[in-house]
Amino acid sequence: MRQYPAMADDTQAAVAHRPAEDLLSTILRAYNLRAGIYEHPSVCGDYQFGTAGDGNAGFHLLGSGSCWVHLTQGEPIQLHAGDLIVLPHDSWHVLRPNDEPPDDRGMRQTQDGDGVFTSLLCGHFDFDSGRRNPILDALPETVVIRAADAGDRLKHLARLMLIEVETHDPGHAPVLDRLADTLFVMVVRHHVYFSGAEQRGLIAALADPRLRKALDAMHQRPAESWTLERLASEAAMSRSVFAQRFNEVVGSTPIDYLTRWRMVQAERMLRDPRASVAGVMEEVGYQTEAAFRKAFKRVHGYGPGRLRRLFRRAAGG
Repeated sequence: MRQYPAMADDTQAAVAHRPAEDLLSTILRAYNLRAGIYEHPSVCGDYQFGTAGDGNAGFHLLGSGSCWVHLTQGEPIQLHAGDLIVLPHDSWHVLRPNDEPPDDRGMRQTQDGDGVFTSLLCGHFDFDSGRRNPILDALPETVVIRAADAGDRLKHLARLMLIEVETHDPGHAPVLDRLADTLFVMVVRHHVYFSGAEQRGLIAALADPRLRKALDAMHQRPAESWTLERLASEAAMSRSVFAQRFNEVVGSTPIDYLTRWRMVQAERMLRDPRASVAGVMEEVGYQTEAAFRKAFKRVHGYGPGRLRRLFRRAAGG
């Protein structure tokens, strides 16, 4: 679990981290973030509630009242109105009115009674790549952002989401989904700014000025004939030091990461029925279809031809 200090000035923090944020935008767009709202329960009495099990990253935003979040490990976490908890890896959890262990009645069972009501906004974050996502991989099991620590923009966004669900005006559902998209980006941004030395994976690399230069080069120009030596030069590091540092922080070799990024781009391009395999192959830097097809299958688990057939079938072609 991570709990972060207050962000005194959102604008100042954003300017200080502009290069990392730009690269983060590129990555989030490529993985095609989608968010949605499960439900908006208002509970009272002896309730217990949870949303784990669908394989997506989940979140709970408290509109009013308070509750305890029980996880499989660690002490229960108490939340109050305006607090947000995100579970990037679909961790098992139960929300209850107190810190007593949950019983065996069932995750989503609730029981109303006398007392103060607790209202919740519960949703999920999903990507085209499913759970194979370097942003999700870099986040801890839980991220807790307290209302007092959220910063003005995140606080206003949370309040706007709660207003939308409470007023239930026409068109509120797609508005909430789009706001939930933004919520995830702001949560990741908050984590990048304040997790410090405890960052890991791609997020840690974004916070490393030298690794970020190499990552930016790969993301902006994936079709170039990148070698370990050229990427090390972008990072202004020796070949051996760069390779070791990249592997330690990101969890893969630079060339393996480049291959995965190229295949993410290729998968996006192949969704367009006008795109050809040969054309996409060249766009992402491959000289032969055999090499491209082999890399695509290694990353996605199936070949580009199968992907095209699936999309044609979905389109009724």
